[in-house]
Amino acid sequence: MTAAWPKAVAVGWHPVARNAEIRGRPLARTLMGVPLVVFAGADGPVVLVDRCPHRAMPLSEGRVENGAIACRYHGWMFAEGGRCVHVPGTDAIPSAPAQALPVTVRAGLVWTSLSRAPSPFPKLPPEMEDVALDTFLWSPPTATARLLDAVENHLDPAHPHYLHPLIVRSPTRRRPVHVRIRLGPDGGEAIYQEDARASAWMPQLMEGHRLRSIGRYFPPTIGQVAFEGKKGLTLAISVVFSPEDHDRTRPYAHFATPRGWLPAWFKRLALVGFHVPVLRQDKEALAAQARNIARFGKPDFAIGPLDFLGPTIWRLANGQRQEIEEREVLIYL
Repeated sequence: MTAAWPKAVAVGWHPVARNAEIRGRPLARTLMGVPLVVFAGADGPVVLVDRCPHRAMPLSEGRVENGAIACRYHGWMFAEGGRCVHVPGTDAIPSAPAQALPVTVRAGLVWTSLSRAPSPFPKLPPEMEDVALDTFLWSPPTATARLLDAVENHLDPAHPHYLHPLIVRSPTRRRPVHVRIRLGPDGGEAIYQEDARASAWMPQLMEGHRLRSIGRYFPPTIGQVAFEGKKGLTLAISVVFSPEDHDRTRPYAHFATPRGWLPAWFKRLALVGFHVPVLRQDKEALAAQARNIARFGKPDFAIGPLDFLGPTIWRLANGQRQEIEEREVLIYL
């Protein structure tokens, strides 16, 4: 099922739903081209391959009853572990389980793996589980985007001037910024020492004076962008990218801000409202990139002087070694 995927992605854990959205109805999901169904079991979320073993009907079209899912065709019911627990019209229970996948719930997300021997659960940005912060999850619709290109785009410092002018960065005003890059087998980070008032309209409203911005990569599919002022963290945006197919990626975005006089609901409205046009612009660019790569048959990427984390993302996601590296550069943002 996963042979065509990067090694660390194939054996990794990936979110397939927000825990809060698992209610009475089953959810149809796709992970690396495999159709899945997610539903509320008796003891927590259950993830099964979306195929009834009886006559191959999609289980996601069935209904949830008492912690089990009933197939809409003949009513066969399956619970945790995929075990068949009831067949209408008989007391006999056949040995015909649905294919179950491992499940864990972390940071408000339901995670699973297609691997029979999954890798250890990935390291999460600490802000995703910090109860002292105001946090919320936002799961936009699936986008036409290649998985690792979407991760790299989230952490790329070079495109906002052109793709998000005036919203994220000024298209005309640039300042010298010293960047400290740290790379290693556990991921990488780029720390941008800005120490200035943000130049685009939304960062000015949400942050004011920005001391530094930080891009962090958590292998294999998590990227975080954080901003700090003189009093510390102002905003952390951690995005877990889930691979639905080779050119279909679903982002799960986690926002974290310090608690203060602004109510959490207001910050949520403002942050989502700000990110709707940013996400639309990113989606259009990533879709055009995916189409053009398909047109030429394969990616053929040059590495630029501002591509600080891209090579590490591609290297670690493919199970290759990233040597420890630390350096500083001067750029203009």
